[in-house]
Amino acid sequence: MLRTIFLVFALFAAANCDQLSVLHSPKAVEFRGNSHLDSDSVPDVFAAALGYSVSHPTEWDGMVVKDPFNTPDGAVVVVAEGLDSFSLKDARTYKLDGNTGSLALSELLQKTADHQVVGFEVDLKDSSDSFATPLGTVQPDDEEFSAQHLKPKVNKADADFLRQVAYVNGLSDLLVTSTDRIPAVHIVRVSFEALLASHEHNSAALEEARKLFATALEGLQTAAEKAFDGSVIVGLVTASEKPLTRSKRQAQKQEEEEDDNPLNLAKKYNGNYPVIFNIILWFSVVLAFSLIAISIVIGTMDPGRDSIIYRMTSTRMKKDN
Repeated sequence: MLRTIFLVFALFAAANCDQLSVLHSPKAVEFRGNSHLDSDSVPDVFAAALGYSVSHPTEWDGMVVKDPFNTPDGAVVVVAEGLDSFSLKDARTYKLDGNTGSLALSELLQKTADHQVVGFEVDLKDSSDSFATPLGTVQPDDEEFSAQHLKPKVNKADADFLRQVAYVNGLSDLLVTSTDRIPAVHIVRVSFEALLASHEHNSAALEEARKLFATALEGLQTAAEKAFDGSVIVGLVTASEKPLTRSKRQAQKQEEEEDDNPLNLAKKYNGNYPVIFNIILWFSVVLAFSLIAISIVIGTMDPGRDSIIYRMTSTRMKKDN
């Protein structure tokens, strides 16, 4: 009975697990493996890939920075709200533990704001006729799609989704024409929620919507590679549901740490801790022995006429006329 309950819980947890997909990354940054990633660490992954310091280090081994002197110049991240997974060809995919990854991405703009990085975040669900970006204004083409199963004229959810896809294509066109190589971070949110509510899960309309979205992502990836000359990370984050609130990450109180550590185990330190410890230790030892040696030499110095002690302590004698 317990085994059955555990299996049901595991299947339920797996079914509601969001994912991070990396569509493109330069040679300086390598994504490998398929280990799970904490959803709160999503902005730290992109920040570390861009060469910025990370205040909350993680032991996730899915990314390796091979060349820290040639980090990517930009990042383009698309958030698919309402989906828990989305399969893409030739993309490296990682499961996210938790459902706060999409909200945590807003921290990425805060991390890069102090480094003179041009960035913006736009929710296409709330956009009307156009939206402004540092690169220019994006205006969708309403006559761009000739959908077969989606009915934009009779279904508002279909019309809104096609408009969002047109926005993504418009952003791709804007990136292609961009000539600036200024470091930038672009976050674009696309909503599938209304579309999923108005169509059945395995309907032809949803399948067509997925294909259109995949095509738009492919175009955005190509445009981003051209705009940044390949030095860019293009990613997709799915967000199956939004939490009502998201608490800030902060240090735990002493009482909470004691409750979470009943065995009184030692803290896990950073890998640079022994290096810094040895530098401070031996520098202090050398400084102490140097101070002792200098004190002994000065204390045993002969205060003769040719000594610095004699010249600094004796008074000048008067000469007889």
